Amino acid sequence: MSQTLPASVILRDVSMRDGLQDEAPIPTETKLALFEALVSAGVRELELTSFVRPDRVPAMADADELCAATTGADVVRWGLVLNRRGAERALAAGLTHLQYVVSVSDTHSRHNAGASTDDAIAAFEAIAGPMIDQGAVMEMTLSTAFGCPYEQRIDPKRVVAVARRVVSAGASSIGLADTIGVAIPSEVEALVAAVAKAVDVSIGAHLHDTRGLALANGLAALGAGANRIDAAVGGLGGCPFAPGASGNVAIEDVAHALGEMGIDTGCSVTGLIDAAVLACAAVGRPVASHVGVAGPRFATKFDQIRPDSS
Repeated sequence: MSQTLPASVILRDVSMRDGLQDEAPIPTETKLALFEALVSAGVRELELTSFVRPDRVPAMADADELCAATTGADVVRWGLVLNRRGAERALAAGLTHLQYVVSVSDTHSRHNAGASTDDAIAAFEAIAGPMIDQGAVMEMTLSTAFGCPYEQRIDPKRVVAVARRVVSAGASSIGLADTIGVAIPSEVEALVAAVAKAVDVSIGAHLHDTRGLALANGLAALGAGANRIDAAVGGLGGCPFAPGASGNVAIEDVAHALGEMGIDTGCSVTGLIDAAVLACAAVGRPVASHVGVAGPRFATKFDQIRPDSS
């Protein structure tokens, strides 16, 4: 690989939000067990929940309870918000790291948020300042940055323009999301580099493994200037408003690959596999990660995950 990769990478676990949002609701106690497993595995940033309408995403109905139960944990907890009401709820619940989402695809934005991309950005511009004044860190995720289920290809210049606008409004970092898993490494490298050149904030890659390219796309993103990869245990996840979307890249696969390449993530691969078994059992799905099934390479001792344990 000719790219220069960073010495350390932030692996943000998104299991509890993106991984569970499209599943049947599971008990809060099970979510808290997953939270503890992730922290024990070395995860230092995670998406805890989202502050959205329970009738639209019932799996996230216990957001306030989760926040109260995890206060004081040694991990950065992120809460996804889509509007002022959600941001105010998150702050009231004790979360100061808020992840706002805008779709760069206008059609997807109308399906996902009930507003055009322009209106969604305007809403962010209106609330970012007041939320920051109240102590919030406002991050922006640009969904469908690499492709849309309705509009297909997305012009990279549009992504860069939206990134510039939200950073001017107060976004402290940008996440580029391959919402439906259509990105290829060369496109990821080009878009991350273009956004990094346009805005002076950190950049993360939120990758879905729909076509098996998420890990390669993550390496391309890191080589082009990203310093964070979002991932979920067991490859869980999807978008309820993006037809055809499949799971996230598995965090244990990313941690394994980066660790074997000498890149520090701070995470235990076997600890993440344990968390994957717990999470997948809770939703009745098999662990879909490569190392979750085969184990770390050259491991001398690894209990294979059997179908009846997932």
